[in-house]
Parts: sequence; structure tokens; C-alpha cells
Amino acid sequence: MTVDIEEKQKAEDALSKIKSAVSKPDKKRAEALTQLKGKLASGTVTKVDPLVQSQLDDSQNDRELKKRYANYFIWILVGQLFAMNLAFILVGFKWMEFERYELELYLAGTLAEVFGIVLIITKNLFPNRKPNTK
Repeated sequence: MTVDIEEKQKAEDALSKIKSAVSKPDKKRAEALTQLKGKLASGTVTKVDPLVQSQLDDSQNDRELKKRYANYFIWILVGQLFAMNLAFILVGFKWMEFERYELELYLAGTLAEVFGIVLIITKNLFPNRKPNTK
């Protein structure tokens, strides 16, 4: 028990020597640092780097924008597929006429466009992420 008290006294003496060696402006910084450490230890202040916070905000905005674009493109694709199927049905019931090759070209082109847009959307929404090399 006496050893702990002696060690504590030695630590306090060393701290007071260090504090007395510090100049006045440095004392203010040391006091501010001590207060900040106390707040951090108590949990009343959280330490966040402004650059990290900016990156988090950018990431959240990107995510929201990607969701919005994905919804727009999905509805565009639904409309396009609906129009293609409607044209196909109308031609099937002979309510609309196309040459055979025109209809095949239209259907193939529309499907290729739909698959191309889906591919582009998925590659941009879910890019290959390289692992951090830090």
C-alpha cells in the first residue's frame, strides 16, 4: 500500500516539474488538452476528423443519388418493356403490321438496349472495390 502512495507521489512530483518547465502559452494549451482529454474520456465529446466526416457525407449523398437514379432507370426499363410487349401483341393480333425483319430487329434491339442499360447500371452502382493498401 505504501509503495502505491510513494509511486503516486513521485508521478505527481514529475508532473509538477514538467508543468513548471512549460511556458505560459504552453500551459494554456496543456490545460485545454487536459480538459479535452477529460471530455473525451467522459464521452461528452466525440473525436471526428473533418476529412472523414466529409467523406462520410459524400458517401451518403452518393448512395442516395444512386438509389434515385436506379429507381428512374427501373421505371424507364419497365415502360420500354411494356411498349415492346404491347407492340409484339398488337402485331400478333394483326392490329399493327411490320415486316418480319423489322419486328425482329425492333425486338432484338430493345432487348439489347435493356440488357445494356442493366449492365451499365449494375457496374456503376456496384463498382469493383480495391482493398485498402494502407
